[in-house]
Amino acid sequence: MKKILTIVIPTYNMQDYLHRCLNSLIVPEEQMQHLEVLVVNDGSKDSSSAIAHEYQDKYPDTFRVIDKEKGV
Repeated sequence: MKKILTIVIPTYNMQDYLHRCLNSLIVPEEQMQHLEVLVVNDGSKDSSSAIAHEYQDKYPDTFRVIDKEKGV
């Protein structure tokens, strides 16, 4: 199914807020199939990347993690 909405979430050391943010994007399955969530991790030193990857593993058709350092 074609995605009609992409949400990009840039993150850097946001482990204290990331679960709440990503949980707010979990919607019923019939709506989730139209949603793409890109979490761009900019070299976090905390567990932000691990948290984002949990969502990617649980919802692989919706969440995608891009690990970058310093925006490069």
